[in-house]
Amino acid sequence: MIMQRLLDNIPFFWSFTDEEKEQLMGLDCYFETYDAGEYLIREGAEDNSLFIILKGTANVTKKSHPDRVITFLEPGTVFGEISFLTQRPRTTNVVANEKMICFTITSDTMRDLDSQMQHKIKDQLIEILVQRLDQMNQTLLNLVR
Repeated sequence: MIMQRLLDNIPFFWSFTDEEKEQLMGLDCYFETYDAGEYLIREGAEDNSLFIILKGTANVTKKSHPDRVITFLEPGTVFGEISFLTQRPRTTNVVANEKMICFTITSDTMRDLDSQMQHKIKDQLIEILVQRLDQMNQTLLNLVR
């Protein structure tokens, strides 16, 4: 019941029915916890997990500037989508700032879902990537003004 409420508060899951959320919650290795200072992602690693923060926060950094925070991640943030979709090595580090709970799915586990659920997840990822592209374009426009 607690995990259901966590999913209900995350925009990524708003288009999912209660039955679909129950299906996700019933599968293995979907909810993972991390302690403060723990790496969720290491730059250069070749894992393919997609993460959605349900509780807690994290920082994104690069090996070349480990003390410089590129961005701050909070509940609702989806990350790891590039490696999840393309099987490319990780391009950044993600480190927990505090105790975290994430919904995590791998490419292998994604294949175990029915096609309707796979499409729903991919549609959500496409929407997120489009929003990020729009934000980057706006940032670039602001820089050249």
